[in-house]
Amino acid sequence: MTQARVLITDDDDMTLEMLEAALQDRYQVTMAHSGKEAITKASAEPFDLIVLDVDMPDMDGYATCTALKADSLTADIPVLFLSARVNIEERLRGYRVGGTDYLTKPFDVIELTTKIDLAVEQRTRNQYLNSQFEEAMNTVLTTANMYGEVGVVLDLQRQLSNCYNYTDIACAFFSALEKMGFEGSLRLSGRQGVASRSGQGECSALANSILDHIERGSGPKIQAVGDNTSFNYGNVLMLVRNLPMSPQPGQYPQDELDRLARVRDNVALMAEGIVSRLRALDVELEKSGFEQSQRLVAATREALVDISAQQHANRMHMGQVFQRMHTEVEHSFIHLGLSESQEEHLSNTLKRYINEAMGVFDHSNQIEAHLNKLIARLNG
Repeated sequence: MTQARVLITDDDDMTLEMLEAALQDRYQVTMAHSGKEAITKASAEPFDLIVLDVDMPDMDGYATCTALKADSLTADIPVLFLSARVNIEERLRGYRVGGTDYLTKPFDVIELTTKIDLAVEQRTRNQYLNSQFEEAMNTVLTTANMYGEVGVVLDLQRQLSNCYNYTDIACAFFSALEKMGFEGSLRLSGRQGVASRSGQGECSALANSILDHIERGSGPKIQAVGDNTSFNYGNVLMLVRNLPMSPQPGQYPQDELDRLARVRDNVALMAEGIVSRLRALDVELEKSGFEQSQRLVAATREALVDISAQQHANRMHMGQVFQRMHTEVEHSFIHLGLSESQEEHLSNTLKRYINEAMGVFDHSNQIEAHLNKLIARLNG
């Protein structure tokens, strides 16, 4: 299997040497001593992942990542930030500039390689999913009419009725969000499990950590997360990038402020529509499980009825057999030449064993009674 190509960037030579020593046996490692050098090398040759130190002079990790994401040649390369600071504000900065994950210094080698492997694997999956998504989007865009903002919401509601899994719901949502000119992350939770998606495929580790932060939060359903907006509807979580809740005075003209307000309202409507669809899917799954349980109870009831009837029939049949046997034995006494005492002894012995055998069936009556009680409960 071809080794992944990893570009490590740090202005500290000792840290670079430690990173190289930790990764060189597992990956093809290239080193850069500054953000500008990393951009130059990433533009010149392909890499599967870039490790960026956040605190670098002249051009820090966030600025370097911004430049990498602005270039189509390097935009899809996952960026793993390495920093001594890992609070929510720092993670939001990393998320905003397009980072994939965040690792705290001093780093743990196993954690570092695990994050690299996950990011590289996710990039491969996302490239495949993105190609499928783009193909589907091209088909939709060539056949769909141009809708206004309200039309986008109504169109999503219509599409949701034909969505039977979380992937379909996510694709419909991101298609609507793209028509509004935005992108973001989405998490759906229900009886089908939990799915965290972005418009390009699975959510990155960094996006997932921010969704976790939103999920644990309290307060209004719609809140600002940096210069993004989150929508927390319990089993539906959304984070829409670059959709500010409270723009600075003079930051946007009035018509743009009005549009942003409408977008927030429309995304909230889409979230409520998705919540309703998830509830409907949960009810369908629950109904399916209930119907299956009903069928199982009915089959069990029928089996118990058959067992009870067979038990009763066996007892009646054995009673008739014993009665015929006793009668025939007594009739045969005439031909056996037995004395009266011998006939009485044989008859008593035969009756005793018949009674013992019927006693066994009398015990089975208790089993039959239990079966009848169970049948009555199932009928109820």
